[in-house]
Amino acid sequence: MAHPFPPIVSRPRCARVRPLRALWAIAAAGALAVAAGCSGGRRDAGHPVPPAAFLVSAGDSTFWVESDSAGVRVRRSPLLLAGYDGRFHELYLTDDDRSYYDAVIVGQRIFRRDLEQGDSLLLLDDSTLAHVAREYAARHPDESPLPPDEDAADAPSIHATTETELLDAAGPYLTYEQHVDIDVVGDRDQHVTRRGVIDVRVGRQVTVADLVGEAQAGEVFRQAQQLFAAALDSVRRANDERARRAVTALTGFIFDSLSFALVDEDAMPAIAFLVPGRGPRAGGYALPLPPIRVDAPAWWAPIRAGLPSDPASDGVWRGAGYDIVAREDSAGESVQLSMRSAPNEWTVARVPAPVRRILRLDDPPVVPAALDALRRAFDESALYSGEVRTASRPLPSGAPARWAARPPLARRPGRMR
Repeated sequence: MAHPFPPIVSRPRCARVRPLRALWAIAAAGALAVAAGCSGGRRDAGHPVPPAAFLVSAGDSTFWVESDSAGVRVRRSPLLLAGYDGRFHELYLTDDDRSYYDAVIVGQRIFRRDLEQGDSLLLLDDSTLAHVAREYAARHPDESPLPPDEDAADAPSIHATTETELLDAAGPYLTYEQHVDIDVVGDRDQHVTRRGVIDVRVGRQVTVADLVGEAQAGEVFRQAQQLFAAALDSVRRANDERARRAVTALTGFIFDSLSFALVDEDAMPAIAFLVPGRGPRAGGYALPLPPIRVDAPAWWAPIRAGLPSDPASDGVWRGAGYDIVAREDSAGESVQLSMRSAPNEWTVARVPAPVRRILRLDDPPVVPAALDALRRAFDESALYSGEVRTASRPLPSGAPARWAARPPLARRPGRMR
């Protein structure tokens, strides 16, 4: 055991505003290998691949796999999708620039876009930086906000930025992580990292009680406080230089009941708290606690359908007509996706790890309006960077397997200083 206490996650403090990014944005437009055949390199030209349609949330992308008598087609998109009630919604970030010449103030907002209607809903505004901007404007009434085409001072007296990452969407619930960095010369130095969960249907941050009810929430908080105390004790008891340095920062970690992620543990819902660090020693650090499993509420059933069928055999999604198999490589960097209809198996794509969930579009069948909207969204996402790349390769039977690798996600409208 290298370190006998839980890891305290640090995040570097940056002197400049970082570009807009999220975990789901593609870092580089790499090739997506698509093939068809049996596992182990065996060919199975005599058995056509069964008809199928499903979405795969993997790595930083969403993949759309379709197969029919013409072959297998795989499309890759930087879209982060929330699917619930038979509809799909795109989740995305925009920059919120409230800068002045002597004050760089750049936050981020989270939006939801209905793919069928095209309407967008603001899910999360950056109230912290909005407050910083209002205070600056009140103290400097003669100054005007910085126009989009002008640069701020090289060394502004205020440097306040928020970077938000969209971590995962499970049904109507979006888990995000937010990093706040505020430096006010001679006055304020604040760095906080926290997480949260938003109900994208109504654009509201949810509590643990909203998810599991008041009674079970009380038990979750009791367990969380025990885990938090145990984590602090393990740091205090450790006897190495790293632990001794960490002890001096422990008083800066204060449990936040809203700083958590919604995750799954063996296909069951779980709450994973992230305790933010604050103050001169702990600011910018965060202490992750082990996930706390909860009883599955009614809203978990459609989310559970997107997880592997048997938690004990991770990587198999069983369904009518075919199963989907995901095999991670030894390095844990990519996953081979296959379709299986015993005793035959066809390799369809290699995608980045991890595969978070798979949503079937054919069982139960998605209504045509939702499919049309999804197709338009995939087409539009190809234009985010103005670059589209396609290629094809034959199936063993001679039918073409076409794929499209999508380029990096372009920034939504907004100005980043």
